[in-house]
Amino acid sequence: MYFYRFFLHGRRFSVQRFSSLFVAILLCCSGGSARATSPNIILFFVDDLGYGDVGYQGGDVPTPHIDSIANNGVRFTDGYVTCPVCAPSRAGLLTGRYQQRFGFGDNPGPYQREKSTHIGIPPTEPILSDRLQALGYATGLFGKTHDGPDEEQMAFSRWDEFFGFNNGASNYLADLNRPHNPIFRNRTPLQKSQSRQNTPRTELIDNGVIPSGESDYLTDSIGDAAVRFIDANKQKPFLCYVPFNAIHGPFQAPQRLVQRFHDEPNQKRRLVKAMLHALDQNVGKILKCVRNHRLQEQTLIIFLSDNGGHDHSPNTPLRGQKGTMWEGGIRVPFCMQWQGVIPAASIYHFPVSSLDILPTAVAAAGIAVPPKWNLDGVNLLPYLCKKTIAKERPHNELYWSLGTRMAIRDLDYKLATDDGKMYRLFDLATDNGEKTNLIESKPAVANRLREKLDIWKETLPPNNAGWNPAIGPKRADFGTPQPYHQLPSASSP
Repeated sequence: MYFYRFFLHGRRFSVQRFSSLFVAILLCCSGGSARATSPNIILFFVDDLGYGDVGYQGGDVPTPHIDSIANNGVRFTDGYVTCPVCAPSRAGLLTGRYQQRFGFGDNPGPYQREKSTHIGIPPTEPILSDRLQALGYATGLFGKTHDGPDEEQMAFSRWDEFFGFNNGASNYLADLNRPHNPIFRNRTPLQKSQSRQNTPRTELIDNGVIPSGESDYLTDSIGDAAVRFIDANKQKPFLCYVPFNAIHGPFQAPQRLVQRFHDEPNQKRRLVKAMLHALDQNVGKILKCVRNHRLQEQTLIIFLSDNGGHDHSPNTPLRGQKGTMWEGGIRVPFCMQWQGVIPAASIYHFPVSSLDILPTAVAAAGIAVPPKWNLDGVNLLPYLCKKTIAKERPHNELYWSLGTRMAIRDLDYKLATDDGKMYRLFDLATDNGEKTNLIESKPAVANRLREKLDIWKETLPPNNAGWNPAIGPKRADFGTPQPYHQLPSASSP
């Protein structure tokens, strides 16, 4: 039946390529592995999207293209990231390891520990692109990267194709960015548009609204770059990583989109709704490209947010938001599709983590994860490929830390603290809104979880960099252009 579907789709697909993919699927779903021609992988990792922002979870902005991933595959009700802020969260996803294990405990800031050599992901720490390049994948990153400032950490050094920026945020009209934060196309920073070089900022954007005549809206440009990459690599396995910066601030959107939400009275929420609409449209643009090339059954598609929603992004029914250890800071929209492999319209209720994406991708490529990689994530395919979604848990425990803020989820109990002194305990099986603190009524559970949290904390090295002056001295070059920010000279090859 699987081969018959490929035949009907008219895709040129050799018997050898089919056989190896079929074996890989069977072995992945049974927990085994095989070196084989592998599925494509598209990974959407969007920014600051709240748990209640997407249509399939009750959002007030239609997101049909994002919803289609959940409807054609599995949605995770308890999908987590490793940090409630963006840069460490990205590091956990890209490495499959708790980012604190290599000193990446906070967003890159001006203060650096004296004995540390790198801010962010060390170049010696393999990331998803490294793992899949070794298996013959073409790799591309399109959007936001925030993995470290050194040239060897830049996306153009670790991915085959790159379009985007390396910073916590970017304007959605690139001409508004300062010199230390350009948009790159591979190694080359994009020059300002000739027609706008002398245009005052007030004419380029007004209260977050970009005149409809401006066509290079960053969310659209990222989607277009991802489509070009897929078009160019459709005949071989590819990893297309699309970390859209939407719906992170600054809140900016084209006038034509803002007008769609004229009934929204709050100006910032109106802009965010327009940004979310653009995000969904560009997810759809990429999914359409997959369909046009008849790659649906040959492509694993993953969608999630890097942390909880911001002030103008709902996390309903969860409590808290980005930056907090409440569920609204760390539990995110998370869904996965692989047509013909993961049953459609599935719902998985046990906790999963962004840590699981790397081992799942590697397993889909037909390779068993060696123990020496010391991953904290697990391959999710054995839990998802059955006709009835498995009832086993991939994780009994998950951990979080950001400065003094820490949390542990142990089965369905969650213990969290903001200062390392006062703790709160919740039973998430009955209280995902974290309304009833059980710290007084269940002291034995609280003490057991606190002991586990303390033991985990003791295994972690010091934080290498961040925004706390206690970390170390301030970097003199923080926030300044690096040599690779310069446009190539005319004499450059």
